[in-house]
Amino acid sequence: MEEKFRRSLYPELDDIDYGIVRALQENARIPFTQIAKELGVTEKTIRMRVQQMQDEGVLSLVGIVNPVKAGLNVQSFVQIAVEADKLDDVVAVLNGIVEVRLVVLTSGDYQLITQILVRNYEELSQFLMNKLNKIPGIIRVNVINELKILKSKYKFVR
Repeated sequence: MEEKFRRSLYPELDDIDYGIVRALQENARIPFTQIAKELGVTEKTIRMRVQQMQDEGVLSLVGIVNPVKAGLNVQSFVQIAVEADKLDDVVAVLNGIVEVRLVVLTSGDYQLITQILVRNYEELSQFLMNKLNKIPGIIRVNVINELKILKSKYKFVR
């Protein structure tokens, strides 16, 4: 019953695409021949379906770097309140800053949330003072430092 419920959460994916995505989430290096065998279709079908899902933006096969192992030891979320008529300009500037990994439009007192990745607190301080605080249109910010990641998953199809 639980599997039927899980499957019902993704009506946009047919059974083959759903099976492909679930298999690749477990192991992105799994051979297409193995997926084909498990789903009872040809390897060509799997290859074509994966390409189609990639073309449509449903699926991306990428390597995910552990930021801490790569030396980015300080991760912060910064809530940003922006003047209404400056939102697009602020987002454009943020998109060009290397320390900014994520920019999200939100509801509430802060229009944006960004995730910042830097090597240490000195770099965070320099980022805040020399980059973020100099962007025209930002009214106020709230910096939230990540102390410990308790869950981080990239399995979106259950």
